[in-house]
Amino acid sequence: MTKVFLGIRTYNQEKYMDGCFNSVLEQTYPDLHLVVLDDKSSDKTMDKLQEWKDVFAKKGIAFDIYQNDEHSGCGKSFENLGRKVAEKMGKEDIFVMLDSDDKFTSADAISKCVNQMEKNDANVCIAGFDLSGDMDLVLNWNAGTPHNNLSKKLAEVGSSSVEQMPEIASHADSIGWTKIVKGSIFKKYMDMYPKVSKEMKVCEDFPSLAMLLFKDSKVTGLSENMYDYYKHKQSSTAQVVPEDFKVVRLGFLKALQKMVTDNKSQFIDGADKYINKFLEVKYMVIGNIVDKKNQSGDLKGYNKQNWEADFQAAIDCKDLRIEKQSKPKCSSKLFGLVNAVKNYKQNHL
Repeated sequence: MTKVFLGIRTYNQEKYMDGCFNSVLEQTYPDLHLVVLDDKSSDKTMDKLQEWKDVFAKKGIAFDIYQNDEHSGCGKSFENLGRKVAEKMGKEDIFVMLDSDDKFTSADAISKCVNQMEKNDANVCIAGFDLSGDMDLVLNWNAGTPHNNLSKKLAEVGSSSVEQMPEIASHADSIGWTKIVKGSIFKKYMDMYPKVSKEMKVCEDFPSLAMLLFKDSKVTGLSENMYDYYKHKQSSTAQVVPEDFKVVRLGFLKALQKMVTDNKSQFIDGADKYINKFLEVKYMVIGNIVDKKNQSGDLKGYNKQNWEADFQAAIDCKDLRIEKQSKPKCSSKLFGLVNAVKNYKQNHL
């Protein structure tokens, strides 16, 4: 029986975590190992985690609890959690991620994912997801639709690679929590995962696209949704500030590009082209999000033009199809001076 390692992060989630852990407790899959990392909660989250650990112990389910030394943000917490899981799991074990304010949609969600992987000899499964809660907080209006369509198509195909089905790269993009992966993929991924700073608090799943581009990735899909992605006013992406774009999102996009550039031998030929396409889409989509948030008054002091300039300064754009800022034109005075120097050199040197 393949062991499934379920990674869960918590931070001040005492109001929301019961739904998450109840959905795990209901799972029919018989060999689970929970690894929970708390980001230095200031409420009673740690007390509740201990209570839940006792509940799972009665069912014989391993439940490891860790805590960051200080509050470090979602990105750093994922890095810490991912490294702990990667150390524990074998190459044939499976990793599943679940946020502590989300839940599984059915009692057999994990079983169906594992069965689909085994049936198709796959090492990655892409599952669909539902969106619930405050839809106004979902930044991308059609979030999930292409992803869910792709998971259904993959289920029909059986299994594929990005080379055989290129839309995997764009439609499965950055949704890390519905990529179910074998240890052979996840351990390699965490070896490449960047060191994350505290301010990198959202969009830590952007680099998960790299998992689909490994040479040995064999991807299948689940025809139904197994994950309920719940949005509420305490969600990490509910409130946005300029740094979330100019530092955080750009930081993880740059990390993805660097992962593939620095480890070319691990990825399929032309992986950089898929990364570039992903970056082009994020340039456009996030720019529109910034524009919408700016116009609504939810994002002050930062606009679409700021985003585009920051993107072009931070990302290697030489092979990207994006509208680049024109170079500043010389003033007539400066232009005249340049010409004068050029003429002098021609006539006197």
